[in-house]
Amino acid sequence: MTKLLLWIGVIVAVLFALRLLNVAKAKRRTGAAGASQSPPAEKMVRCSGCGVYLPQKDATPGPTGPTCGEPACLREH
Repeated sequence: MTKLLLWIGVIVAVLFALRLLNVAKAKRRTGAAGASQSPPAEKMVRCSGCGVYLPQKDATPGPTGPTCGEPACLREH
């Protein structure tokens, strides 16, 4: 019975140590990810021809509004 309790104690101690290591790794990962900031989100516009949303910088100006630049969308308007 004593051996069984000893093994249970060893297993619990190992699991606790592994848990502490995982917490430390997670803190390092979030700390490094928080330091590098992602670029700001771009404004999205809707193509007046087909209705697809695309970044404003990629949109082609058209007579009825921004278009995606596909030949079909440019011909329709």
